[in-house]
Order: sequence, then structure tokens, then C-alpha cells
Amino acid sequence: MREFLGRRWLKFQGLAWLTAAALLVSCGGGVESGGTGMSAGYSSGAITGFGSIVVNGVHFDESTARIHDADGNTLSRDELRLGMTVEIQSGAIDSTALTATAQDVNVISDLLGPVSAVDLTASTMTVLGQTVRITASTLFDSSLAGGLSAISLGQKVEVYAIFDPVNTVYAARLVLPRSNPDHYTLRGVVSGWNSAQRQFQMGPATLTYAADAVPAGLANGATLRLRLSTQADGSGRWVVTTAQPATYLPGDGTEAEIEAVVSSYTSLSNFVVAGVTVDASAAQLNANGLTLAAGVRVEVEGRMQGTVLKATKLELKGSEASVGGDDSGSGQEFELSGLISGLDTTAQTFVIRTQTVSYAQASFENGTAANLANGLKVEVKGVRSSDGTLVTASEVKFDN
Repeated sequence: MREFLGRRWLKFQGLAWLTAAALLVSCGGGVESGGTGMSAGYSSGAITGFGSIVVNGVHFDESTARIHDADGNTLSRDELRLGMTVEIQSGAIDSTALTATAQDVNVISDLLGPVSAVDLTASTMTVLGQTVRITASTLFDSSLAGGLSAISLGQKVEVYAIFDPVNTVYAARLVLPRSNPDHYTLRGVVSGWNSAQRQFQMGPATLTYAADAVPAGLANGATLRLRLSTQADGSGRWVVTTAQPATYLPGDGTEAEIEAVVSSYTSLSNFVVAGVTVDASAAQLNANGLTLAAGVRVEVEGRMQGTVLKATKLELKGSEASVGGDDSGSGQEFELSGLISGLDTTAQTFVIRTQTVSYAQASFENGTAANLANGLKVEVKGVRSSDGTLVTASEVKFDN
């Protein structure tokens, strides 16, 4: 099994800079019999369903997986939420049933820090200098009833987003930290590094570091995930304490599925998504009327050949669209399967796993709303509610 780069914070100069290749530990390769695909799988994107967790349309059984955040903290299955962005290492991905068994689930946020601006008209807010855009699919914690309007200046938030290292952060989920954070987090591309002044840019943010602690891997163009002190210096610069590579390179022979924003584009046979070079010259292309270019959000799947993802499928999804969905403006469709709990017939809501569902507008199969009861198993399809705190069910199917 390979180790995620995201699990290892790289200390400052004095430790060797570890490349992706140096951290990869092979877990085997080759094609399994029965048409199930490769013996190792990798998927990166937002969680769009529960029963097993659903990422990029694949159902991953995470019941025996190691689940952790990018700092290496162990998480339980019950701490996973719709919209959280994850990197999954798995066994074979069955390309027919679209199922796999997850071995490692790495939960990665893009931002953790204080809100410095909120624009309800533009549906944006600013965190650590980065513009965060709320889309038709952005989900909010239940504590943020009202969605973006519930966010106040100075409030600490954690943002999960489909990775775009260059431009606006398109939020998949916003959460409030459970306690006052002892550090902030920022993920992006380094630019404007001035070693004499000990500072660099990440988007609009200016960052600095101690004279004897140059961040490992610091270079213009490097994509890093930074831990920051919670207090800026006297010049208003955020102080970097540790750094890690912000992208992961799947091993040779791995079947990979990635949803992210194209960070650089040369041609159909040479573009970069989430730090992975893609050759889609032989891929089945669903352009959706869009043109492939830097800044366009895509979902790509295929097999790693060396350090290049040889794509078999490529779908273009736009630049400001729903996270995990399309550009129709209707938002991502979420799917949930599990036992009902917390049924509230007055509010017309129930809970599956940890997600509250409104069934007020739903159509029913194999039963009616009157048949709902705690402990019954149902399958739900729906979209986010107007404030992003609920899933509004369009279909509820009783699993008989």
C-alpha cells in the first residue's frame, strides 16, 4: 500500500526534500482476472454519497479503511460528511459495478482560517486572502443555518474544495472547527519567492518564515499545503511553520480517477490536474460544449503509465459549476443509502448516517411518506437545500 504525501508534514530545511517517487511504496500491480480492472485504485474528489462513500461515481467500501486527515489525525467513519474532499487508495475498481474497497481515505481541506470579507451578492467570502466562491452544490454545517449569510467576519472556517491551485477556491463544504484552531492551513502554488526578504505569495496572500527555517520544497511553481501561525507578523504576513506537498502521484499501473481544475495546459496529450500529468489524446471525451484549458474543471480517469495518467475518459465540467456536478446550475445530485434515524414528521426530515434530509418535496417508491420510520432502510436522491445545510430529496425508495 502506498503512503499519501498528505500524511507527512515536511519539516524545514535540514531534512531532505522528499519527492513523490521517494515516498511511494509499491503494493503490486497488473490486471486482475474477471474484468475488474487494476489491482490498485486511486480517486480524488468530493464525497457525493453515502452507503459506502461515493467519489467520482465510484462506491468505496470504507468499513475497513484507515481514515485520517492531512495532519495524520485518525478519523472515524461517522466524521465523514458530504462535500468533504478526499484522496482514496483502494483495491481494484470494478469498472462495471463502479465499486471498490478503500484501503486509505485522506480527508484534505484547502483552507482553515479567519473570514476577512463576505459578499452575499457575489456569493463569495475571503479567507487568508483567498476568494472562496459558493456554488449551487456547496454544503454547510448544520450550525450554519442560512448558509453564507450565517458567516460572520473574523469567524474561523474550514473549506473543502475541488483543487484549483491557481484561481478562485470553489467550495464543496464549509465547516466550523470544533475548537479554536492552533494553526491555520493554506493550499496553493508558490509565486514571487524572495529569499532575501524571506517571503512569497500564495494567491493574494503574502507569507514569510523564520530565517533558519526555509520551508522544505519551497520554489516558485511548487504546489504546497502550509501550516501557518494564527498570528500574522508586524507586516501583516502569515508565518509558515511547516509545509508538505499538496499533490499526490499515484503509482505506475494504478487506475486513477481525479476531479480537479486544470492547472496548466499544453495540449490534449499534455496537461496537469492536481499535480498529475495527463495524456488524454486517446480518451473518450465529453466536452459539454467547453474547451479544455487551464482553469477548467475536469473529471479524468485512466491508468498510470510511469508518472503520466493515460486517460480513457475525460469530462469537462466548467470553471464555476457545481462541485462534482455539471454546469446546469441545478447543483450536484447526492445519493444516500442507509437506515433512517431522527425522523421528524413535523419538519419532514430524517437523518441518514450524519446527513439530514428533507423529504417534503420527494416522490416515493415502494411506499409513501406515511411509511417512514426510524430503522427502515431507504435510498435517497436529492440536491442541497437553499442554504446548503440539508439534502432536499427528490426521490425516496424503500429498500424492501
